[in-house]
Amino acid sequence: MCCNFSILNKTNKGMLIHLNGCNKYQLTYNNLNFSLTNCELRALKKYLSRIKPDYWEKEYENSVYEKKIPIPTTQDNFIIMINRVELFELQLLINISKSDIHNFLIDEMLAFNWN
Repeated sequence: MCCNFSILNKTNKGMLIHLNGCNKYQLTYNNLNFSLTNCELRALKKYLSRIKPDYWEKEYENSVYEKKIPIPTTQDNFIIMINRVELFELQLLINISKSDIHNFLIDEMLAFNWN
C-alpha cells in the first residue's frame, strides 16, 4: 500500500481509502479487501446500487446459506454472498447517493412486518 493515502469513508466494519501515489482504491469490509482502479470502483458502485435484495432473497429462499445476495467476481468459482444489512453498509461505505439509500430505506420500512 502506498504511504500517501486519504481515507474517503469509514464505517464500523469497513473503510474506503484512496492511494494517492498509484491512484487506486482500497475497499475493506469485514474480512474482505479489494484493490480497485477508479473504473472498477465505479463498476462496483453501479452494481451495488442496482441490486434488488427482495429478488435475491426470493431466488435463494430455500438455500441452506444465511446470506442470499450475490456479488459475482471475475473468478468463476468464487461469489461473495452478503445479506441485506451488509449490502446497505457497503452502499454507505462507497457513497451511493443519499436518494438511492433513502429509497432503499423506504422500501425496507414498507416491506417490514410491523405486527
